[in-house]
Amino acid sequence: MAQDGGQNSVEQATQRIREGILTGEFTSGARLKTAELAAKLGFSSMPLREALRKLEGEGLVEIEPNRGATVRQLDQGFVSDLYELNTEIRIFSVRRGMPHLTLERIRELESLAAAYRGHLEAGEDEAALVANRRFNVRLVEFGGNREALRVFERGWDIIFSFRRSFGYGSGRRRIMADELQLLLDAMRRQDLVAAEAILRMQNAAMMDDLVARLPRKG
Repeated sequence: MAQDGGQNSVEQATQRIREGILTGEFTSGARLKTAELAAKLGFSSMPLREALRKLEGEGLVEIEPNRGATVRQLDQGFVSDLYELNTEIRIFSVRRGMPHLTLERIRELESLAAAYRGHLEAGEDEAALVANRRFNVRLVEFGGNREALRVFERGWDIIFSFRRSFGYGSGRRRIMADELQLLLDAMRRQDLVAAEAILRMQNAAMMDDLVARLPRKG
């Protein structure tokens, strides 16, 4: 059972529900009833209500009058906004980080890209997701802006929580592995124009792929 005490319990409840959403325990569109959450997670109603309001601010939860809280459902606008922000942060980070690239950093990114491809070939989907996240987190870390990293990680985790639910189109993940290699080649050449073009190309392809897999309304 959770320890129920003041602001700390709000943070604990927020983290627990967030994890539940990002891991698929609470699925897209699911109702988040305070009484059920209290029984399941061991928090009282007050910190749970505060937690749900915080998660609404993060974009993970929607709260409507007479309906209560639900896990945010994906729509094209939400997907577009998330991917656009994700891409602009990576471009910003590459621009900042490229003057400081070292052979050691390039080799680290190449190792992560190779791990991603290897997990795909082995059919290790979850491990591939983790390797892809590590690659992109390091890419943003090399840009040296901590706030950019914080925003990037939160958006990335939201996107890939829904990826776990809806999956990928045929061949998309293998193309992603090729895109990572193209990006690394551009970075080795110190070619910022090519690196930005590759990231924008990937953004468009990933966004279109996810939108095509969303449940149809009506």
